[in-house]
Amino acid sequence: MKKFRKVLFGFVGAVSLGVMSSAALADYPNKPIQLVVPYGAGGDSDLTMRVWADAIEKVLDNPVAVINRAGGSGVVGTTYGANAKSDGYTLTNTGTGNIQVATNFSDTPYDFDSFTHIMSLVTYPMGLVVSSDSPYETFEDFVEAAKEKPVTIGSYGAAAGATILSDIIAKQMGYQPRYVHGDTTADSIASVLGGHIDAAVSFPPAFDSHVEAGKMRILAIAERMPHHPDDVPLFSDFGIEGDFGVWGGISAPSGVPQEVVDTLIQATEQVMEDPKVIEAYENIGAIVDFQHGDEWVADIRTTYDLMNEIAQEGKDN
Repeated sequence: MKKFRKVLFGFVGAVSLGVMSSAALADYPNKPIQLVVPYGAGGDSDLTMRVWADAIEKVLDNPVAVINRAGGSGVVGTTYGANAKSDGYTLTNTGTGNIQVATNFSDTPYDFDSFTHIMSLVTYPMGLVVSSDSPYETFEDFVEAAKEKPVTIGSYGAAAGATILSDIIAKQMGYQPRYVHGDTTADSIASVLGGHIDAAVSFPPAFDSHVEAGKMRILAIAERMPHHPDDVPLFSDFGIEGDFGVWGGISAPSGVPQEVVDTLIQATEQVMEDPKVIEAYENIGAIVDFQHGDEWVADIRTTYDLMNEIAQEGKDN
């Protein structure tokens, strides 16, 4: 995963970051924009998208409403977004789980090319967390117990990005997890806090407040956030190989006009330099990682293709 970045941008063509092109804004947007978050309220995706929506509507001087359409590990809402009119007024929160994982490891009504992928906003480092009264004091304790009997791990769907990444960790460490899936990361965290399951794989926006309140502890994480203590272990400390983080961004139905893409990118460049926005993301545990353009799309397609190869190998075995 990329280190903590606060990406600074110069110019985009002849357009300064602080000045929106009047041509780009001439026709779009002129009515409310709907941003579909295919997960429940209160989870990491919901929180990070609301930061963007609140900031972007001020730059665009146009309403941007976040609509939660949870279900099927993100498939329900993503399908809705893929089938929307390609006019830029229905955007979809996309990322590792619903674009790269679900499309390869489950039967989805959409695929990578159902969308024009506009930009990535943030990345989230995955962590393994337990309640503060858990008998598993350390990651080693957890692994040792998991090798003797199946431990219950909360996630938000069999095809969720965190679940696939958790499977990779389990395979490398030699244990077999038993997943208990909720509709959202918040559901999994609540189940851990309630003592219903042993642990959860999730991301800082969902668990950091509980860790800070002394109700949970992080057994291991892909990458520490600035506010995490130095003694929080990394998965790499245990010889685990891989990039255990996910990206979260925004896409539109395939065929959306380039004017829409350009307008949203230009506006977001301005938003992502706002210190208040950067602070808001850091406060909810997200790493600012604003990317867009052909090179970025090629990178996420490469990951998509690699996951497709893994999925096909699984079917052949």
